[in-house]
Order: sequence, then C-alpha cells, then structure tokens
Amino acid sequence: MIIKIILTKIKSAFTDLLPIILVIAFFQTIVLKQPLPQMGEVLFGALLVVAGLSLFVQGLEMGLLPIGESMAHALARKGSLFWLLCLCPCPWVFNHSGRTCPYSRGLGSSRNCRQGGPY
Repeated sequence: MIIKIILTKIKSAFTDLLPIILVIAFFQTIVLKQPLPQMGEVLFGALLVVAGLSLFVQGLEMGLLPIGESMAHALARKGSLFWLLCLCPCPWVFNHSGRTCPYSRGLGSSRNCRQGGPY
C-alpha cells in the first residue's frame, strides 16, 4: 500500500518535470548541438529533483494544505463579503485548469478537493 503511494508521488513528480526535461534536452541537442556534459551527474541530479519534489509536495499536502482548508472554511463561515471579494481572484481559489475549488462557496465542481487529486 505505502509503496503504491510512493510510486504514485514519484510518477506525478516525474510527469510534472517532464516538460522541463524535454525543453532542456531539445535545446541541448537540437539548438546547441552539443551532448549533455557529465551525463551521469545530470541523471543523478534529475533523480534527486524528482525525489525532492515528491517529498515537497507530500509535505505540503500533510502540513500546509490542511491549514489553508481550515482557513478557507473559517472565512466562508464568517461570511465577510469584503474579504471574500478581496481573496476570490487569488490562485488558491482557481487552479491551473481554470476550474474552481468546491470549497469556494459552490462556485466550482462538486467533487471534494481531497478525493481524486486536483479540483
């Protein structure tokens, strides 16, 4: 079970980094027409970046996101129109796909943010 979770986090980090890796490889081989220097060190560094990103995202999910969710719930319960209007355009409300978080007062999807990944 825990191995499956770890592998999922690593796969997610790798897919997040894949566009950056492809751009660097494209420019190095096609534009600059040079091989990657010290290929072993580059690959080892890339593995460390994937592992670090996986741990960083896990730490965010365990530590900061629950705090942010509780703050969002408290703000919504408080019902201050001023603060809701001030904070509405912030990136915490809208994710990269343009859909809204279901916790933002019913403006978005009915799925729970904690189930199935991104909103």
